[in-house]
Amino acid sequence: MSTKHDDQAQRAYADAIEHLKRSDRNGALLLLREAVSREPKYEQAWEELSALIQDLRDSTEAERVFGHARELGVKSNRFWYTLAQSLQGAKAQEAYRFALQANPDDEQSLTELAWSLRTSGDKESAGKLYRYLLRVYAGRRDWRSLNSLGDTLRRLVGNLDDAENALRQSLDIKPDNFDAWKNLCYLMCSRRDPAAAQQTLRRFIQTYPDHPRQAEAWVCLGTVLRSFDDLTGAEEAVRQALKVDPDCQAAWSKLADIRFEFGDFEQGQQALERANELDYNKKFDDGVA
Repeated sequence: MSTKHDDQAQRAYADAIEHLKRSDRNGALLLLREAVSREPKYEQAWEELSALIQDLRDSTEAERVFGHARELGVKSNRFWYTLAQSLQGAKAQEAYRFALQANPDDEQSLTELAWSLRTSGDKESAGKLYRYLLRVYAGRRDWRSLNSLGDTLRRLVGNLDDAENALRQSLDIKPDNFDAWKNLCYLMCSRRDPAAAQQTLRRFIQTYPDHPRQAEAWVCLGTVLRSFDDLTGAEEAVRQALKVDPDCQAAWSKLADIRFEFGDFEQGQQALERANELDYNKKFDDGVA
């Protein structure tokens, strides 16, 4: 490629950035097209182009760029991952695979590809990718990612066995991680096993009595009990949360709901007012209002 073309591509890219600063996205699009046409290996220009297409939400342009980039053999992981967000179906999956060719360790692309495969009906291939991710996270003892994967597998994928495996491995590494306990409880709810769901939370509460999220655990238990029509047990759990933390906004809110369900509008209204007061104060404390 000639030096002249290199210079022109760089000039087109610089001009595109200036157009973006002025919010002239269409002008920037034309200049970025010019930059990558003049210099097909200009990764920075390709990456900016895919980000702009995503911003424009232009599926037609995304497909055009997809074909052009595939023909030229673009190797940028970031480009292919971002472009995949603007594509659908088989083309999105192919873009994620190109992203993984550029960086085989790109877990975001693995996760997105697995989800795309599942939603398109290829559950077997998706399952293999999710189990591969599970092994990767377990191998490096990444309890946060194992918990997140378990939540995804339960809530979005519906693969309860692999979800439970991920969550239990997360707890093996970080036993006091309340989020994994909570997700494990919800998994038992998904299995329609209220006894196991309650036992999960009670075990956490008993094992970690001084945990900073102890009140949240009681609220979560109350939510589970209420979902299985045990209003009395739910109220007891919520009141336990308030013993731990009298200013627990979620507990007051749940208590209000429960008292209203019992037909006790006076106590329900009092609890609701306290929940609203705490929520209002928190907004000011956080600088939101």
